[in-house]
Amino acid sequence: MEQGQQNQDRAGANRGVQTGVAAPGVATLELLQQVVKMSPFTSWSGTEVIACKAGKAELRMPFRADMTQHHGFLHGGIIGFLSDNVSAWAASSVVGDVLTAEYSVKLLAPGKGDYFVARGEVVKATRRLVAVESKVYAVTGEGEDAEEKLIAMGTATILPAGK
Repeated sequence: MEQGQQNQDRAGANRGVQTGVAAPGVATLELLQQVVKMSPFTSWSGTEVIACKAGKAELRMPFRADMTQHHGFLHGGIIGFLSDNVSAWAASSVVGDVLTAEYSVKLLAPGKGDYFVARGEVVKATRRLVAVESKVYAVTGEGEDAEEKLIAMGTATILPAGK
């Protein structure tokens, strides 16, 4: 397949994402599941990658008492970690290997639930940066009975990693 056709195919796969680039080696669900195993902190946290494709990513992390602050709620630093990771991984599904330049998180409600879900979506990607929005939810229950509560919203500037 010629390079132009490959770029068109990638652009089609990223429909809905404003992107000025289509990088080879973009992240996939399978790749990020391997990355989690190689990342000591992410692995320690019990975070799982649920989805990663076309500018969107989703993570799930169980509630653990050793990740709480003095009121028993999920610590804000852990919420920031979820926002950062889901943002970087959403970006990596569009531009490949990335580094976080900055992120900001608004804590909206206490983090109390059975587990936590973070969802990130690329807003715009260029050769120099990727803008991403994220949301973190506390979830109680499983399956159709699960109730999500929005506990944080974030924005991030993610940089494609240079070679």
